Amino acid sequence: MNLIDVQPVKFSFFEKPPASSMTQAFVYTNAENNFLVVKNGDRISRSDLRAGKYNKVYIVNMSTLNFHYEKEVPSQDRGRQFLVDLSIDYKVVDPISLIQQDAGEIVSYMKKKLPYWLEEITVDYPITEAKRVKRHIEDLHEHSSMVTGLKQVGVAIKDINVLVKQSEDDQEHDKKFRAIDQEDELELYRREKKLNKARVLAKSIQEAIESGDLLTALLIAEENQDALAIVKNRLQHEESFRLEVQDQVRKMLLDPTVNEAEVKQQLAKIRAYFPHEPLSGDMPDSHEQSMVDPYDETRNMYQTTKGE
Repeated sequence: MNLIDVQPVKFSFFEKPPASSMTQAFVYTNAENNFLVVKNGDRISRSDLRAGKYNKVYIVNMSTLNFHYEKEVPSQDRGRQFLVDLSIDYKVVDPISLIQQDAGEIVSYMKKKLPYWLEEITVDYPITEAKRVKRHIEDLHEHSSMVTGLKQVGVAIKDINVLVKQSEDDQEHDKKFRAIDQEDELELYRREKKLNKARVLAKSIQEAIESGDLLTALLIAEENQDALAIVKNRLQHEESFRLEVQDQVRKMLLDPTVNEAEVKQQLAKIRAYFPHEPLSGDMPDSHEQSMVDPYDETRNMYQTTKGE
């Protein structure tokens, strides 16, 4: 949009020259390039118009205008870019300078200068420093070669709003990393939950085995095939060990060279391995008296061998 419209001056004895306004100024000029500014609601008189021999009038837009600019600009990190969304409010404050510099197409000027000015800022910041880039750009009206250039043509920056974030490609790039991190977090959670469940299961099984309640241990282990296999293997191992010990004890009892002290020592070992088995020498309660001692036969064999 051009801020300047040029028209020839039309003098009339019957009509007054047009009045200016807060948003429109008139700049009158003559053949000697003398300028007269009329603004803020004022109007040039017919006598001044004739005396100044003004033959041309520039109509200047004095309203506050907005320029919007959005573009990706490079960061300090190779291949990574900021997306800058910039909104600038600007206004003509010196219409004569605007005319003399022929800067009516000020938007074209800003479009030309902004990419260079922004890149001078953004290349000094890594992609993670978007907030700092935003603050730097917001100082546009204080520190900028572009602003200096605007002042020289009679235009001032009144306000600036900036949004700086990673470019769309970089946002997608970070989303992929975040997705990987989230999956790792979920996997860690699943693993921890599985381990906690396994610990509870193992504790319940261990408590059942230690209490001699093997059936309960098997029922608990049925919830988990791996645990079930381990329990079965342990029970089979314990049964094989039990049979092996019993066989060794029988052989020892049939050996006339073994005395009763050694037999009791072996029975004590069996009691340590199988604490819930009733053994010779224990004092059974009323319930246990009804149970058959699995080592009665072994003990009888020993007594017979020894002639007792």
